[in-house]
Amino acid sequence: MSEAVQDLRPGLGRGISVVAMVGSAACWGGATVMTKGALDAIPPFTLLSIQLASSVAVLWLAVLAFGLRLGPRGPALRAASTGLFEPGLAYAVGVPGLALTTAGNASVVAALEPVFVVLLAWAVFRVRPGWVVAGAIGAALLGVCLVSLPDLSGLGQGDLRGDALVLLGTAFAAIYVVSSSRLVIDTSPLVLTCLQQSLGLLVVVGLAAVALSSGLERLPASLPREMVLLAVVSGWVQYALAFWLYLVGLRGLPVSVTGLFLTLTPVFGVTGGMLFLGERIASLQLAGAVLIVGAAGAMLTTTNTPAPSHDTQGSRH
Repeated sequence: MSEAVQDLRPGLGRGISVVAMVGSAACWGGATVMTKGALDAIPPFTLLSIQLASSVAVLWLAVLAFGLRLGPRGPALRAASTGLFEPGLAYAVGVPGLALTTAGNASVVAALEPVFVVLLAWAVFRVRPGWVVAGAIGAALLGVCLVSLPDLSGLGQGDLRGDALVLLGTAFAAIYVVSSSRLVIDTSPLVLTCLQQSLGLLVVVGLAAVALSSGLERLPASLPREMVLLAVVSGWVQYALAFWLYLVGLRGLPVSVTGLFLTLTPVFGVTGGMLFLGERIASLQLAGAVLIVGAAGAMLTTTNTPAPSHDTQGSRH
């Protein structure tokens, strides 16, 4: 391979990774709008089970369609085990936490995930964050608070137990990101997403069964067909597509940088609410969105870390 081609590959990988990261944030933000609508008719754990089941089904179909192999049993099981953290435990504790606290509290607590990602990467991989990364994350966190402004009226009024559960779920999600950052180097992002969510589905279905049998959650007498369809489609967007795109991006960017893209999620959520739910966006929310996008752009233009090298077997899907 010529030197010219070698020089082009890191830049090409970086550009694709950035697009994938922005796409994953758009999927999570947009799916939030769909999930809000589905929750009007479907209980939380039941909805989560439908979403994950639809996601896992389409992921396995994609793996089979592309002819991808899962690899040796041992590495495949290790890859699947990270799904215990997310979507498994992260949502298992996050859903009850959301029921106990306010939306404002949850927004601010969940915004700490990029901080957890950077600290974990520093502790586990000795990847020390620079001043640019730290400053960009700080600016993005401020932007998240501004974007979440309408929900912040109830800040501090939630149950401390709910805040603690949301914080724990956020920590589990950060562990998932840091763990996946090494696995995705040698594993196809599509296969990794499929394995992780298959295990996550088992965890969620088990919790849903406990919630239903204990009376913590009750199935409605009838489920409108359009709401079931909404749950299925939101599962494809929020889990299958979003997680696959995030792992694609994680393959080509440092883990400390990818954490910042998570702060774009509420920007897309607010935009989706404005476009599809008729919600209004305040000037401070708009300023927060600009601050988040500016922080991400500033970090990408001032950090020039090449994509990690990897020798994958088979397809790059």
